[in-house]
Amino acid sequence: MKKETRLNTRQQGILEEYFDRSVGGDSMETVAEENGISRKTLSQWANTYHGKDLYSEWKTRETQDIKPKYLEVLKVKSLTGSIRHMELLAKLMDWYPASKSEIITQERRKYEEPQVDVNDIRERLKQSNRQITCIK
Repeated sequence: MKKETRLNTRQQGILEEYFDRSVGGDSMETVAEENGISRKTLSQWANTYHGKDLYSEWKTRETQDIKPKYLEVLKVKSLTGSIRHMELLAKLMDWYPASKSEIITQERRKYEEPQVDVNDIRERLKQSNRQITCIK
């Protein structure tokens, strides 16, 4: 099924039923079988642009009554001094817009060992009163 496919009234009704029942724990397979279609068909309907729009509308409708309660609880928690709740409330109200920060790292250079003349070191060892006897 193409993503641009427009769903008919029956298909929309089955999708709405699936959205409602999925909250209660029913699987897509169960809803599909009871409506005489396959799970794959129901999934295809849900994944069309129209199906996704229906889900978005359904979600908005279902959460309208909890939004004021949620914001009230968030406000109370924020006013008690909870930093996390303050930040969340500020982000939801666009007082504190979420921003992405770029991390710039510097390339670390490898330590370069100095050029050592082994013969020079041996000469210096001979001159050091024989306190150092070996170089590993």
